[in-house]
Amino acid sequence: MFRIADYIDPADAYGGASAYAGQQDRTGGIRSFYRRMVRHLSESPSGKRSFGVRDALAHVMSLAPEARVLVIGAGESGFEGNVTYTDVAFGKNVTCIADAHDLPFPPDSFDFCIASAVLEHVVDPRRCVDEMERVLKPGGFVYAETPFLQPVHMGAYDFTRFTFLGHRRLFRQFAELQSGIAGGPLISATQVARYSIAALSDNPGAKKWLRLLGLLLCYPLRRLDPFFRKTRSAYDSASAFYFFGSLQEQPISDRELIQLFKGG
Repeated sequence: MFRIADYIDPADAYGGASAYAGQQDRTGGIRSFYRRMVRHLSESPSGKRSFGVRDALAHVMSLAPEARVLVIGAGESGFEGNVTYTDVAFGKNVTCIADAHDLPFPPDSFDFCIASAVLEHVVDPRRCVDEMERVLKPGGFVYAETPFLQPVHMGAYDFTRFTFLGHRRLFRQFAELQSGIAGGPLISATQVARYSIAALSDNPGAKKWLRLLGLLLCYPLRRLDPFFRKTRSAYDSASAFYFFGSLQEQPISDRELIQLFKGG
């Protein structure tokens, strides 16, 4: 999908792989402050969650303190331990430019694989999960967060969404340890509201201010999301789901899968 020139040509710093991850932004001053503020408001946590990626990592480290960890789509994430960070673009912690469809590691290389907000951006999620299974040791762990009801983000590099059961089936080769809602119905509602306001115009200048207006109007509602993700019905309109599991020999069957439905 990306060319070598996307990485090494300064004239193309805002295209290709650089645009995908936003890691080549060289803006400064007020413009840089504005972008950081918008990112903080749009990605800030929506209240305390019962389980997340750091809880999964703590569980793995409690079992194997020297565990080798692979992070796919590293972005700006940072974890303690023996961690290999991969992405398709240069970033703060990235140590390996890699394609999740063809991971450049031998089988049984890692104890734990993390893919947070990644699988919506790959063209073949099943193949990527197959690669995770290949590079994990027997009984290895995986943690993933993936959108369900979210508008398009990262432009052209956004392909797929999953229901709760669709996400569980993607990891059918894993025994479930924890799973649930990563972002509830109110997150979904505020995201759609923000994008609806921005849709009032295609003019780049106007759209920038419409996006900011939508963000400021909807941000306070994000803090209420924990109250809207406590019921089974919340699974029908959640923004994203998480899954934490361990690799097993036999996958779950589709008959077993439908028994795991948690909607209203």
